[in-house]
Amino acid sequence: MQQQRIPRVPRWWVIAQTGLQLSWKSQWLRRMLFLAWLPAVGLGLMLFVYEFSMTQPPERMGAHALLRNLPNSGSVIDSMLTDPAGARREVWAYLLLTLFRYPQGLLMVLVVALVAPPLISRDMQSRAFLLYFSRPLGRVDYLLGKMIVVWTYLALITTVPALSLYVLGVFLSPDLSVVGHTWDLPLRILGASVWLIVPTTALALCFSSLTRESRFAGFAWVAVWALGWAAYANLTALDLHGNRWSQNGFESRWTLISLYHSLGRVQAWVFGLEPDFVSVQGPITLLTILTLVSLAVLLRRISAPLRI
Repeated sequence: MQQQRIPRVPRWWVIAQTGLQLSWKSQWLRRMLFLAWLPAVGLGLMLFVYEFSMTQPPERMGAHALLRNLPNSGSVIDSMLTDPAGARREVWAYLLLTLFRYPQGLLMVLVVALVAPPLISRDMQSRAFLLYFSRPLGRVDYLLGKMIVVWTYLALITTVPALSLYVLGVFLSPDLSVVGHTWDLPLRILGASVWLIVPTTALALCFSSLTRESRFAGFAWVAVWALGWAAYANLTALDLHGNRWSQNGFESRWTLISLYHSLGRVQAWVFGLEPDFVSVQGPITLLTILTLVSLAVLLRRISAPLRI
């Protein structure tokens, strides 16, 4: 009697499901997922104050005061003062970008540091590769299963809260005309999420595949972001003549040194707050090359057990 082959989809889903269950055991991870929603609630209240000020002009100074507490809000406040109605979409896009850039940006580094390092290094240490590849499982199936684990948790702290913030803002608005001004923002949220999730997942799993000790992979992951940010901050402070102001705020010629700032520049472009495409060509190229190189290393490392 001829045995039936297992369909291709469940092969990677079994790996993804196992990784999700093992990662979920971490109490720190569950706490971070809970904390990911708090900034969305706070920014949702800001959207409510802003939309309320649209119908009550005396309340606009309160909205301005709230926005002044956020980074790089000068251009948005100027637009609100000159054209309150026309600035509606810009304010919404700015608050969504703020969610991606600051609270969720930090949580992204911490969540990936918890989830990604053990995914491949643990299989190398326990020699689980021998079990995986003794079955009809391909490299792409294995890699896709591992990537889905990281994608899921990153989406839970970025994409889902951002979409919820948009929906919350619509419900808190005095009328549904806001949808006509901001209808494209959910699509831009998905675009910004892709630029965040794909390169970071590829890099984190690349580090995981290069060592059998997950703590080394976690240290390398955190070091790349921390050292890049520190180098950017110090070089920018010393090189005042190489900096300029863009619509989205301060821009330095040292952006490519920091993955955090490169990613932020691309996300600002996705949300329409950085109209100058020339200024994001470098960061886009950097993130694309980083993703391709990381995937190439991953596939080579995953193929290593098959060559034994």
